Amino acid sequence: MPAINFKAQFADAVEHGRKRQTIRAERKDNRPPCKLGDTLSLYTGLRTKATRKLGEGTCTFLGRISITETGIMVGERALTAEDQTRLAIDDGFANTDEMVAWFEATHGLPFAGWIIKWEPTHG
Repeated sequence: MPAINFKAQFADAVEHGRKRQTIRAERKDNRPPCKLGDTLSLYTGLRTKATRKLGEGTCTFLGRISITETGIMVGERALTAEDQTRLAIDDGFANTDEMVAWFEATHGLPFAGWIIKWEPTHG
């Protein structure tokens, strides 16, 4: 059961089901972070005394994502401006500009990684 850790800024949205996706950087071993159908354990504060489980979910989508200054691609599909806005909001940001700025500050651009979506489960 893969565990996914969230920064404090996203914890409330994950816990209350408003955020049901996450974008993760490529792993050093290039393996995907999970598989379709996996049960995901969702946490904040992992490996600290403040660890808190936010819930569980079943992985319903796993795909490659790239974010650059000029656009966002999921798989081989370039997202429209409307799709980029929806992706940003679903990921816990106010808009695309805020999301791209966060990824640039946190990971640098261009960013390559995985997008994971889930449906909450009880557990």
